[in-house]
Amino acid sequence: MRTRQNPSDLPPRVYEQVGKRTYSIGYKRPDGAWSFRLRCDVIDTVGIAVLRREATERAIGEQRNALHATTFNSVSKDWYEWQLSLPKNSAEKRADSTLAENAKELARLNIAFGRRRVTKIVKSDAYAYLRDSQNLTRPVKANKEIALARLIMEYAVTLGILHNNPFDHVRKLKTKQTARLVTDQEMDLALTAGRALGGSSLVIALALKTAWLCVRRSVEIRALQVKQINEQGITWQSGKLRRSDVPILGLIHWSEELKATIDEALSLRGPDPAPDCFVFGTREGKRYTKGGWKKMLSTVMERAKELAERQNVPFQRFSLQDCRPKGVTDKLAAGHDDVMDATLHTSDRMVRQVYDRRRVREARPAR
Repeated sequence: MRTRQNPSDLPPRVYEQVGKRTYSIGYKRPDGAWSFRLRCDVIDTVGIAVLRREATERAIGEQRNALHATTFNSVSKDWYEWQLSLPKNSAEKRADSTLAENAKELARLNIAFGRRRVTKIVKSDAYAYLRDSQNLTRPVKANKEIALARLIMEYAVTLGILHNNPFDHVRKLKTKQTARLVTDQEMDLALTAGRALGGSSLVIALALKTAWLCVRRSVEIRALQVKQINEQGITWQSGKLRRSDVPILGLIHWSEELKATIDEALSLRGPDPAPDCFVFGTREGKRYTKGGWKKMLSTVMERAKELAERQNVPFQRFSLQDCRPKGVTDKLAAGHDDVMDATLHTSDRMVRQVYDRRRVREARPAR
């Protein structure tokens, strides 16, 4: 089955067609056969509403009893198709970046649970999955995957396949928060390495510095386009705040250092780059793949390590993910009061627990 082309509030595999004279709606099984199709005159608006309601009820009934909906693999596919079919302004729809990550997580979950009937999955299966993942030293990923599995099982509850969610209240693996804090010296070495190598390596180095100065996530830096740059600074849109009809924008104003960094990056794009050109992209202005980015970053880090050894100074490899904590930490250490606005977070819990890597905390006495 292809993904629904137009967003709809109908259940998965329910399709409607509006012809010149006739309106039809029906439910298509996974094998491609129509389970049922209902029709009425296209001008009968009341009849159309009745048929949509009837088709929805019958489709949900079929999904409850159908054999294809009893395996974890099938339920997860139905859930993913439902997410893709939701309108973009739906409060239930996940962000595109989240769904892309969910697809990878589901691939791993289906290796463990895919062929099993959801009615036969019990809570101990979740703990077995977490134990196996812990042995592979991937507790953070495992916790996220089990959280998604719990969501899939809850979807099975909504379809009537399960009465209770067996993955409710599963204890997550204990994880240790990383305390990695990129130093100014390490950032300078990466920039020096990028300039020495030139080309795509310089693009990577400038992206690292921009992520630090603008306290941005890696996906935001890699997706930065020319049209986001204006006279005041760089405009960023939060990818997580998706439930509002009005997008939440954040403007990082120019500083001399940020302006010089972006100007250098734009100079690599040639004169008058197109608005949709990616600032930290290929020579043609296209976006790098994750694999390509990872390989080029490794080249920059290797050269930076060589430079550090020559100068007899400490150096640890870092990536775009490490630059946001450095930016937040530097702003907090400098006493900036706009960290929440800069990160576009709605709560300071994430900022304090994840991004604040200050080694020394300063405070005034009570009196």
